[in-house]
Amino acid sequence: MTFSAQAMTYAIKSLASVILVSSALYASSALAQEQPSAAPAGTDAQQKPAEAVNGQQPPAPQARVQKFDDWYYRCIDSRAADGSAATHCEVAQIATVKQGDQDVNVLTLAIAKATDEPAASNKKSAKQPASELVLTALVPLNMYLPAGLSIDASDKLVVQLAYRNCNQAGCWSQQKLDAKMIAALSKAADGTGHVQLMNGQKVNIKFSLKGLSAALDALQKPASN
Repeated sequence: MTFSAQAMTYAIKSLASVILVSSALYASSALAQEQPSAAPAGTDAQQKPAEAVNGQQPPAPQARVQKFDDWYYRCIDSRAADGSAATHCEVAQIATVKQGDQDVNVLTLAIAKATDEPAASNKKSAKQPASELVLTALVPLNMYLPAGLSIDASDKLVVQLAYRNCNQAGCWSQQKLDAKMIAALSKAADGTGHVQLMNGQKVNIKFSLKGLSAALDALQKPASN
């Protein structure tokens, strides 16, 4: 895609999708590495799962969404690799610009815990320390990858991210956030993402930080159903 202006103002896109941004990065990386295997001899390559044979589809996970000004706190219940229940949560925002009659995503930001927590139980437990947080960012294709993505808060550099991979969704980057970075983002009212296109054009993407502090407080609390 092409950008029509060097400085972009934002519009906030509602996050109703059941796919978490922070989880989508891992899913896209795994998909890129996964290679299809040939069906064993003597088997039906068109065999369908039992649910499909019976005309039934497994129910889609339902996202629980709470809005904090311009940020969304979302949780999805799922199953871990060992079969145990797990809850995946993140706080996220998508900045968009108008391209003709369409709203185009130009910067997606999501903050999640470095490790997902088990589903909440009824048992009382001792207060847990705040979890380590990871920022996942998604920008459109056609980026000059060596330049990376930098995030400012109140015109001060907070975090510099290196691109991790690109796919049909765009170019992804990820960075752990320390206490100083989180404090800077939480205290500011607005932020800017700085990217560079393949043609050398530098683009500044404005986004809101209103509500981030409250959303992060919710993220650090034990998830409940």
